[in-house]
Amino acid sequence: MKRLHVLVNLLTFLSSARTGSHSLCSVATFIIGETPFPEFTLLIMLDDITVSSYDSDTQKTVMRVNKTINDEEQDFFNSIFVKLHEHMRERAHLLKQHFNCSKGVHVEQRLECCELLSNNVQGQMKMTDSFNGLSGFVMDYNIHQNSLHTDIKWPISFDTSQYEYQKALYLHFLQPLCTRTLQTLLKDLRNYALRKVKPRVRLMKQELDSHSGGARLTCLATGFYPRHINMTLLKDGQGMPEHLFTVDDLLPNADGTYQMRKTVEISEEELQQKHNYTCTATHLNQDNKMDVYWEMLLTDDRPGPNITVIITSILFVCVIAPTAAFLLCKRRGAVSQASSQTDYSAASSEC
Repeated sequence: MKRLHVLVNLLTFLSSARTGSHSLCSVATFIIGETPFPEFTLLIMLDDITVSSYDSDTQKTVMRVNKTINDEEQDFFNSIFVKLHEHMRERAHLLKQHFNCSKGVHVEQRLECCELLSNNVQGQMKMTDSFNGLSGFVMDYNIHQNSLHTDIKWPISFDTSQYEYQKALYLHFLQPLCTRTLQTLLKDLRNYALRKVKPRVRLMKQELDSHSGGARLTCLATGFYPRHINMTLLKDGQGMPEHLFTVDDLLPNADGTYQMRKTVEISEEELQQKHNYTCTATHLNQDNKMDVYWEMLLTDDRPGPNITVIITSILFVCVIAPTAAFLLCKRRGAVSQASSQTDYSAASSEC
């Protein structure tokens, strides 16, 4: 679970990013203790696409997309990752001593992201450092104001000179490098990173237990990309208070798309009032919002259509009736032919 903490932070950052913006993030993990994983691993991610990886066992940057890097670029990035590995090793062992951690597995994770807004303007750059799942060092850099905000909860020396050095590092190296790389990847991977997939929206009803009565309505949108989506439930065409909803986190699907769901519980008293409910969703791949209606009243006590009768009717119309008509026509033709050979055309016309 500790290893997943930085990925949760990454999804939180991606979900909070503004519509139309793009981000480039490095996700680094350092492990103290015996595990089947390398001591140090690092992922480079364009939005939610894993672009490249590096680990301390191979000490080589591996591209995960249809893009190559030359030897000079390989050496450049490897040198940065080696330095980061050393720095995280020192901090991880320092924090292990500070928190008096016993033997076992302990994890330091670092997430660093830059953002490019929809109008191609540089956005924020943020670094979050955590140990055993607890965040203790955060830096937010604003390039337009050349300001650096820090939130430090660990016993780490960070005096004025270190603050000014870090701010200059962001201004002259980290932010420009991250932004250039982000722009290049967006151009090279535009067919994938800039794709738009329309969501599939469903409105589902689940009966609650007999003691509480009522029902649970869930609005589900799935299979959409990119991750930005607005979704809500309406009652009789009017919005419902947000505090009534249970909202699941934005979750990735196996095919690289996303899903999200909102749920609201409807009391037995509300069911008796026979309201109509609508699930509505707005996504980048839609010109207009998508609405899914609850067509039948939730408390309609009238007996529903008998499925056996429906199937029998369909079979009669589509199969039995045409077959009977064909046999009848064939029989008539045979009788007519036996009485008079010249009546064949008339029998055929009648069929």
